[in-house]
Amino acid sequence: MVQDNRTFDKGAEPHMAALREPRIHHATKKATGAANPLSLITQSERSLLSLLSSLSAPTIADSKFTLHLQALKTALYNKEYEQAFGGEDDLFRKVYSVRWVPSRALVYRKVFVEMKLRDLLKNGGEVVFLGGGAGSEVLALGSLLSSPTVTTAPVKITTYDFADWSSVLNSQVAALSAATPTLNLTLNPIKHDILSFPLPSFPTLPTLITLLFTASELFLQSRASTVQLLAHLTTTAPSGTHLLVVESAALALVPIGKDGRTYPMETLLDHALGKTWEIIQEEDKKWYRMPEGAADCYPLKLENTRVLLRLYKKA
Repeated sequence: MVQDNRTFDKGAEPHMAALREPRIHHATKKATGAANPLSLITQSERSLLSLLSSLSAPTIADSKFTLHLQALKTALYNKEYEQAFGGEDDLFRKVYSVRWVPSRALVYRKVFVEMKLRDLLKNGGEVVFLGGGAGSEVLALGSLLSSPTVTTAPVKITTYDFADWSSVLNSQVAALSAATPTLNLTLNPIKHDILSFPLPSFPTLPTLITLLFTASELFLQSRASTVQLLAHLTTTAPSGTHLLVVESAALALVPIGKDGRTYPMETLLDHALGKTWEIIQEEDKKWYRMPEGAADCYPLKLENTRVLLRLYKKA
């Protein structure tokens, strides 16, 4: 989640006609939009939901949980992110994590499996989650790498978010480590608005950088600042870095300029990143459905998600 305390960038917009030109790339997959068949829940997914159920129990048991959830929904609907996540206590952050993180974590885990992230990190590495404060990415990665018998190679996770999610994230990593002592994760949560200066500093050799359910909000806040962030990433990330962008397909058309003309998210991304990044996997309207049996493993509703996905690799 990212901060939304700016007005939309009203500066002069560049000529956007070039964005309509399709970029030449080499992708391994193109989505058809067809619904995926419902799969049975795996033991790994069941274990992840069990862990989340245990973490969520104290928050859900609060007699005021329903009231807190409704207040949080109102703040999110009004895009009052400072009110929703910027408080000194963790109340709304915990409520958000309890309500929406489980679905996202299962979806991201499936995405990580499809992009063979376990193979990318088999010798360890560093991962940067931009806008990843709530922990869905951390939980998905920890679940993916967990092995009951083999100690995993060390993986360092850095998260950036405008709000202080450190308590929530540390609890999640502690639960993952307790469930699987062979898991070798270190966490570095950074409280920082990624569209503000200084721009995020990336590891010397990051394996993966992600923008998961974040890119659309960034473009809405400020197209110019978002393009600057992507240019910074292009300049600083070393060759071989993978960049994963996942966004809700419902938000895949982004209004740009005073007239509100919309442009496809994938076109904006490809244009901003330029030819330095090769697309190695793409999905435009792919459904990720909760597996059969998932509803029995978590006390709150779990949602299916249709996404736009781009996996890039820097040349």
